[in-house]
Amino acid sequence: MKNKYEKLYSIMELLKDEFIEEAFEEEKVKTVTLWKFAVAACICILACSSWFSLKYIYPGNTTEIKHQEEADDGNYKVSTNIDRLPEIKYEKSTENLEKINCSFQTDDRGAGGNYGTFIIKSIKDKTSKNPTRNNTEGITELPVFKNEPGLWSDTIRMKDFNKSTNGVYFAHLSYETQKDYPYDGSSPNIWNICFQSDKSEDITTQLLQYTFYRSFYTGSKRLGEGKEGWYKVMVPPSGTGKIYPLISQEQAEQKLRKGEFFTVNPYDKDVAETAQVLSVELEYRTDEYQVYIQPFYKFIITDDSWDISEVMRCENWEDYMSVSEVYVPAVQDQYLDIIESAELRVN
Repeated sequence: MKNKYEKLYSIMELLKDEFIEEAFEEEKVKTVTLWKFAVAACICILACSSWFSLKYIYPGNTTEIKHQEEADDGNYKVSTNIDRLPEIKYEKSTENLEKINCSFQTDDRGAGGNYGTFIIKSIKDKTSKNPTRNNTEGITELPVFKNEPGLWSDTIRMKDFNKSTNGVYFAHLSYETQKDYPYDGSSPNIWNICFQSDKSEDITTQLLQYTFYRSFYTGSKRLGEGKEGWYKVMVPPSGTGKIYPLISQEQAEQKLRKGEFFTVNPYDKDVAETAQVLSVELEYRTDEYQVYIQPFYKFIITDDSWDISEVMRCENWEDYMSVSEVYVPAVQDQYLDIIESAELRVN
């Protein structure tokens, strides 16, 4: 039976060098002593949260991955297997491209026209590690895939998650956390994503890795409790995608200003002309109802007219801000068949 120090050491061994490097780069403070403790704490939290979020089963057989097995005594041991992640296949077709359905499920989220969809403390709460975040220049085409059943795994409750006996780890791991707050400013909703991130690849491959090779965990309590959260894994479509030409970010923002975007909050269109853009990236919508998995420009916006003072039920409401995520289809108009609101289709 491993003692508690050996268990901690085995978890720490799972960390990629990039985690440690990021901790040193992002958590610098002036006082050396505090800096060292902050980095150490950051690494420990990351180790534990990664351990909970990364243990999953991937079908298929292309890269070397680490495999975790449950030992007879209930502890976990790590071995190395040669296995293959499902391949992402796409091609540049010389034939005329057909029109593709472009849809978005709206649910009238947001309680009024005086604030956005999410309550956050800082834009960092909604900052992703998408390789195209504020980095879309020069991306003129991307593949589009036909959606199919089974890309998302069945949902696993976190309380049952630790009972799983097998799991795999990406060869090139990255990790991000996003969150938003309820109106009382209490413990945030946490969205944790672990994904394949080989930065030696071109930007298109990195975006596809970010989209498809991922595990997703969400919960309303702090990382690692594993009581109220749920967990899913996504794999690439088995079919071959086709390359479609894109509009530019500048053209996408022009559409935004005209209110030509999708959003779950219908009041966002009231501020289309005045909204401040906080972030932009290319993102594939992978919802089950989508007929095609295709890229959108995702803009995170806020507006001076949004006032959360009357809806925040906490004394320090000034510490919070309101933002929305709006989506402009990235594929050029002549190839799109726009459907304003899609009826949910379950695979």
